[in-house]
This record gives sequence, C-alpha cells and structure tokens, in this order.
Amino acid sequence: MAVYIFSLLKGYKPNGVDYAQGYRARILRNLSCPAKYVFMDFPDRRDIDFYRKTGIHTGQMMGMHSYFTGNPSFELSVKAEDKLQELKKRLRITKTEYTENEIELYADGMIAAAILLDEEDRSFCYGVHYYSRLKLIRTEIYTGALLYANSYVTAQSSQGPYAKLVRRTFYDPDGTVCFDQIFEDRKEWYLFPDGRCVSKQQLTVMFFRKLNLSEQDLVLVDRPSSFDYVQPLLQYGNGARIISVVHSGHYYEKGEDPYSLYLNSEYYSWFRHSDKLEAMIVSTQEQKAELISRLQEYDCNVPDIKVIPAGGIDRLRRPETERKPYSLLTVSRIDRRKKIDWMIKSVIKAHQKNPEIFLDIYGGDEYGFLSELQAMVAEAQAQSYIRFQGWADVTEIYKNYEVYLTASLWETLGLSVMEAIGSGNAVIGLNVRYGNRLFVHPGENGYLVDFDPAYVTGDDTELIEAMSEKIVDIFSDQDRLNQFHEASYEIGRCFFQTEIEKKWKELLEGTIP
Repeated sequence: MAVYIFSLLKGYKPNGVDYAQGYRARILRNLSCPAKYVFMDFPDRRDIDFYRKTGIHTGQMMGMHSYFTGNPSFELSVKAEDKLQELKKRLRITKTEYTENEIELYADGMIAAAILLDEEDRSFCYGVHYYSRLKLIRTEIYTGALLYANSYVTAQSSQGPYAKLVRRTFYDPDGTVCFDQIFEDRKEWYLFPDGRCVSKQQLTVMFFRKLNLSEQDLVLVDRPSSFDYVQPLLQYGNGARIISVVHSGHYYEKGEDPYSLYLNSEYYSWFRHSDKLEAMIVSTQEQKAELISRLQEYDCNVPDIKVIPAGGIDRLRRPETERKPYSLLTVSRIDRRKKIDWMIKSVIKAHQKNPEIFLDIYGGDEYGFLSELQAMVAEAQAQSYIRFQGWADVTEIYKNYEVYLTASLWETLGLSVMEAIGSGNAVIGLNVRYGNRLFVHPGENGYLVDFDPAYVTGDDTELIEAMSEKIVDIFSDQDRLNQFHEASYEIGRCFFQTEIEKKWKELLEGTIP
C-alpha cells in the first residue's frame, strides 16, 4: 500500500500549489502515510532543495527516470572531502579554491573540475563539473553513487558560445549504463543497452508498468494539464484510487482574470475523465458547489467531491511585544494577478489622510514585475512607508503587524491569508472567490472591498478609493482593531492542522498501514 503524489515540477517558478504540497506533506507524515512525491521530468538539485524547504523530505521524492535504475533515491551520501582527494590524484590538481557553493580545482593554470556542494550541508557534494580548456564537457551527479552524467558540446547562440547538453547517461549502482537520454533540439528519446529506442511517452508507459499500481494504492494528482502522464496513469493504473486535487479557481466570468477565460484548461482534462476519478478535493464549500454546477453544465460525471483545505495552522501565534502601530503587510509572489499595484495606490492614498500608515511587501520577484512596482513607489516618493522586503520565511513575522492586506484577483484558499489570521492579523481584501470570503468576516475581523471585473482592464479609481477608505478606517479605532485581532484568532481555530489531519485520515482509510 502506498500513496503516490503527482507531480513535482522541474524548472518552474514556485506557486501556491507547491506550498500547499508542503503543508500536506507534513500532515501526511503525522499520519504515518507512506507518501512518495513524483518528478516526471528529471529535477536539478535546486528543484529538490526547493521542495525540501516547503516540507517534503528528500527521502519521499522519486523521479521517473531514476526509478529505472537501482539507485532511485535523491538523498546524498558522497562526502565533498572524499571526492576532492580522489580528483586531486586523478586529475593532477595543483590548486584548489573554495567558493560559496563549489570547490574549484585547477591544473596547469586552468580550471579542470568543480565540486558542487550541497546547499544544506556543505560537507556533502551532489556533483562534479569537468572542463577542457575552460569549456564544460561533462557533469556527474551523485546520490548514493553516480546517478547520471551529462555530456556537452560547445555550440553557438546569438549571445555567444555555450555548453549544449546532448546526452544524459543514467547508471545502475554498479556503474553499468542503465539507459541514455538523447537530446536534439527540442526532441528527446531514450536508448537502452538492448537496442530499444523509445520516446518520452513510451518511457512514461514503461514507468507506470514498472510502478505496478494496485487497488490498494492511492494516487493524488495536483496538476493534470499539459502533462503527458495522465493518459498512461488512467490506462495502466490497475484500479488504483485516483483523486484529483483542485487547487485553483476553475471557471471565470469575462474580465474576472485577464489571463483566463471561462473553463480553466487545467480542469478541462479532469472534466473529460471525471468518470475515472474516485474523488476530487477542493478547499472550500463555495468551490465545491461551483464545481458540481460546472460538471453538470458540461454533462460530466460528478465524482465524490471532498472539502479539505490545502493547508492548516499548527498553532496560533501571538506577538511577544506590541504590534507595530499602523502597520500593514502583504505576502505573495510579485505577480500581476496579485494586484500589488492596487495595494500600493491604496496605501499612498490612505497615507495622505494618516501619515503613520505603512506597508511592507514580502515576496520574490516574478517576471520582472518588481521593477515596475518600485518605480511606482519612487514616483510617489513613498519609499519611506512602502517597503519591499523580498522573500522571507514569514511564519513568525505576521504577528508583528496589525493588518494583512490583499488585492489578489482570486485565491482558492489563500495560504498567506490563513497564516495571517492564525497570527491575529485583521484583514482587508477583495470580495472575490474563494478564500477571502472564508477567512474575512466583514466587520468582525476586517473588511471585504466590493469588486467588479471591469476594474481589471478599465478604470480602477473607485476600487482604489474604497480600499484606501477601509485602510484609514481600520486604524481609526484601536479598541475595535484589537477586537478584530481576537476575532481572527477565533476564525483561525477552525483551520488547525489537527482538524485537517482528521479529514485526510478519513480519506486515506485503508491506505495507511
């Protein structure tokens, strides 16, 4: 019996789905659930490190490609010092230099190799780059043993010469070749020692056959669209329980989201195959009601739909000292859908009426949008009270602020809003689906600002005025604001991780040993 969770991503910018998987990983571990998280594209070390930081243990991760070898683990065991001594002898190294993430080895005045150090524990290494006349020619990646090696040729681009990956060779623990992954332009195929040459789709079928799922196994799918494993999973699942986790809004009114119209393509895949699902999981009752309505509208089978929030609060967090007076914070990716520009405009306007008000913005840049926002703040000469704090672990930061501010166009649940109320923040946000309506009780722990989709592409003056008025108002009565804080704590109690664990335990009955 096992639980397989698809799929961890390679090379994508992290989003709410990734952090929700981290929340769920901690819950499933508390339930002693034998969960495996699957990469269908082979990950780089930075992908593994990112998911480890969200809460998924490295030992729980597996990759389709490495599963064919006898060395499927991503856990490290090669000591950097051992590899250094080996290479010094083998390559006749004359000089070594230590940088933050590498040990560079030189021979005859030129770099010959670089040992790649683990981010978490620099006493371990995960790979070695090899160079010839300053050109990268080979990279070896290790876990317990040599897992795979990349082979490069020097190619030309408009930016100049670069190391072009042409072959990746996977090895069994005894050092024999398991198979080669061949790259040519955007095409790839796989060559086995017995002469078989297969495509990525064929390899995916081989993987599910080798996985040998059964009716006792549970498969959770977080991302169905644009991934070619869904059809093989349905075809070779051998009766395994397949459950889709619906993380985001799936239906949009015209203008509600500038990047989506009507049915989200992510869920069109499941609408077509809903008869093959044991269940679908959503985060709120409102989302469940709309999902049922849309499935019926498209004449699709309506499977069992469970409401299990994508995350939970481990405990309430109270400040050790007084909260910063007149303080606002927001936490999100710096993404256009989050409408941070609306928050900036609103705070600038509110600051004109109450010069004590300030906003701290936490989050990493997405697609270069940060520079536009910084320019907006600079033009208004608002740098002293609107500050960009970058990415940070904000778990213990919310409690230092009085009010959480959000202008996101939609949040299926809104993990940051959930964390904010667990730290007693009052909340101001838009009256949009789904999480804001769940976490924000107007007049009790904050305010919801009326939203019209026309604001997205049209004149947003009315919305900015309304949001700025709420910001000024929420700070106008400290006793009421303190009551808002306590009300947020009470709402947060409904989202304790222990309550969500109970829902997962019920769903996983028969799967957990």
